[in-house]
Amino acid sequence: MNLGPKNSSVHSRASSSPPIDSDKCHHTLRFNLLVHRDDLHRLSCSFPCRTVEGMSDALVRAPQNSKTARDEFLKAYGLHDFKHYLWEFAHSDLYKAVAYDCLHFFNGGIWGRHMWVLLKEYLQENELASIFNDCMSRFPRWRNLKHLPSATTIDYSDGQTFLDILNLKGCRRLHSTASALPCIVQLLPPKSSLVRLVRVMQKIRVMLGLDVTTSTRLEYLRKVIYEYEKISKEISNEHGKSLDFLKQHFLSHAIRNFKLKGTSRNMNTRPGEGFQQEVSAMYKKTNGRNAEHQIAILDENEETMARLDMQVETWRRNQEEDSDKLDLIPSANPNFSAHWTLGSPNSRVSPRRLEWTERHNPLFRNFGQRLREYLALQHPFQPVHPDEDIEIMPCKVLYIEYQSTVDWRSSRDILRCNPEFNNCSRYDSIIYSAADDPITMGQLIMVFRCFLPRNVTLDLAMIKPYRNSSWQPKTRTDCPIREQNAGGVFIALEHLVRGALLCPIFGALREAFYVVDCIDEDMFLRINGID
Repeated sequence: MNLGPKNSSVHSRASSSPPIDSDKCHHTLRFNLLVHRDDLHRLSCSFPCRTVEGMSDALVRAPQNSKTARDEFLKAYGLHDFKHYLWEFAHSDLYKAVAYDCLHFFNGGIWGRHMWVLLKEYLQENELASIFNDCMSRFPRWRNLKHLPSATTIDYSDGQTFLDILNLKGCRRLHSTASALPCIVQLLPPKSSLVRLVRVMQKIRVMLGLDVTTSTRLEYLRKVIYEYEKISKEISNEHGKSLDFLKQHFLSHAIRNFKLKGTSRNMNTRPGEGFQQEVSAMYKKTNGRNAEHQIAILDENEETMARLDMQVETWRRNQEEDSDKLDLIPSANPNFSAHWTLGSPNSRVSPRRLEWTERHNPLFRNFGQRLREYLALQHPFQPVHPDEDIEIMPCKVLYIEYQSTVDWRSSRDILRCNPEFNNCSRYDSIIYSAADDPITMGQLIMVFRCFLPRNVTLDLAMIKPYRNSSWQPKTRTDCPIREQNAGGVFIALEHLVRGALLCPIFGALREAFYVVDCIDEDMFLRINGID
């Protein structure tokens, strides 16, 4: 990169000493690169790296005849007129010390302090904020999903809250909340750059948070970052938003940073921030004298109480699970290992009794006849004669074990099929494998254990399948859209893959659903076919 005349004043953020003429700086130095402040929005460009050898050589080559000329020369490299003591540290490079921090650089940086502020101001200026907040409050429920009823009224918060508004992160380390995408797509004008911005930032954040990454995933992240750069330029032109800020530029270093230092979990500042809050709270309980000893005693006491609470909570949860869970009965197929557990069972009923109980629900019309037809077709080796009785045991909870595509470890979804769950009905959706599609989706209507003659049991579900939709929202993105079939079908639980979250597109003229693929990393990789 030819620095040219722009180098008249430089701000060295990498140096431990104060900057030279920081109020007049034209360049910024971070991640060991020298970048002009007008180029911080350029994420696909390459800039020369700084090294200890290069900086030492610049110090040697600086003019000796004039202090002013020497300072001006060193400004181009972000240096002061002295030899940095960290240059002599063995087996280290101070210019490679900074790592990409998702919490501060993305959650509370690009999104929380910039793009979310821009979107919120747009909604407020166009009197759409109350409608947006109402849509957010009506977002479907999901495990560990946190709802913010008045997101646009939040003026200051931490990076996690801003991530909650953007993503729906249901992974092990983060809580979740309603996604902005289904709530704004019909509110904003057609082909809105803000809608496309929200979608591309969701994709970036999911990929940045992967615990395990591969060359394929890094290449996908690279393409998404380029897509974000293109959309952000449109945002800048349409809304007058300047993108020349440091945390925007940091995103261009994420891939290289992951290759050198591993995934973002190695640079996660969240645990450290939590520790600071704990220490600060404990310090306020001391008298300020010999505080370290007092904090140690307080920490011991709180740790003891926390362990006791954990033991009590573990016992309580075990008691609840023992009362809710239904013991597994070996499958009719002895070679099949069940990956599900049924919970919160109701009493056994006959299909005819169930039809009468659900007589106002058209999905249960001719339930017994349709069930017998399904059994005859899918389980011909378990014949049920017309004069033989069938009993079913409906269950309100379904535990699904599956192998995560992120790190290939075991994960679990807890799915609800309950007309009265916390004072409202909840019928979760699933991904199941079909003959023509390994990621077919459907909504649970009923999960039950079917008791057949000759001591045969089958675990089945009645679902309303989703189908691909040709309907287009005002702004089309690559987020999958589904529509729901009218009738219900039966499937065996061995075909279930995992749970899924689908959200209605608020304000649409027809009933269409977004597949919320950013609910967790595994869902995103599955839906988008990323290895």
